[in-house]
Amino acid sequence: AVAAVLALALLKRASKVVRRVRGIREEKHYTYERKWWSIEETRDPTTLPIWQRDFRFGFQVLKRTMVEQRRKGNKVFWDCRVIEAKGFGCRVEMLNSGLLGWCPSSQEGANGARLSVGDVVKMECTACPQKRVNKEKKTSPWPQEKQRFRHEPLFSHWNWLERQSAIAKAKELKAGEIVEGTVYKHIGRGIIVTLPGENEPKGMLAMMDISRKTSARVWVQKMFPVGTQIRCYVVHADTDNGRITLSTKEFEDDEHVGWMLSFPERCFQRADEAVDRYHAKRTRYIEMLQW
Repeated sequence: AVAAVLALALLKRASKVVRRVRGIREEKHYTYERKWWSIEETRDPTTLPIWQRDFRFGFQVLKRTMVEQRRKGNKVFWDCRVIEAKGFGCRVEMLNSGLLGWCPSSQEGANGARLSVGDVVKMECTACPQKRVNKEKKTSPWPQEKQRFRHEPLFSHWNWLERQSAIAKAKELKAGEIVEGTVYKHIGRGIIVTLPGENEPKGMLAMMDISRKTSARVWVQKMFPVGTQIRCYVVHADTDNGRITLSTKEFEDDEHVGWMLSFPERCFQRADEAVDRYHAKRTRYIEMLQW
């Protein structure tokens, strides 16, 4: 019985060799047919027609990159080309995947500047629709009704210009300086301050850095409304990403705790003297720790 099984196996193997030599196609699990999706695509995606572009790949790259980088606190800017200009915005395409998007006219440039067809600029994706958004629509008795509107990713070129101006401003500032600014906006974490410079660079004044005394956001909004001229102490200026950290609690001392919330104009008048005392106190404290 063992000899019979062995002979049958040898005969089967010999028949496969003969079939392979004669060019006869073998069983499915012995061959590998190269499909079209396994061939690497090396062409520029923007040169392909719209119906041939892999939008699924483009959406995955865009969304996953946004999620990963926002967890790290980073901003990602993409190379985009303007393919159509309208009165209220322009349609753009991403150069890495050919994905189509929309840039509102308010985000095209500074002081109402508009982009032209063919311009290749850096843009940040400010919003990316989920897959279910374009599938959701109102109930209709016509099942074959054509979808008239399709949500697309939103891009902003103004964020790139603002980022570059913030980096240029951060290179000019040094920690320990006092700068002039204007209250631009109140947010949950504090106050966004507009600093002098091209494209209005912004700095961040956190709630915990306004005064040595804790206060409510409502009171801070009352004491520092939008448009108020203030003086700020530069805590840190990052030249890599343009983040400028500001503070005003250094204008207070041990005898004037909480004055930034009640008498901010007096603190601004004596800001230079208060900062000198703060630096001297900090130096003595560091020397004490090193002793």
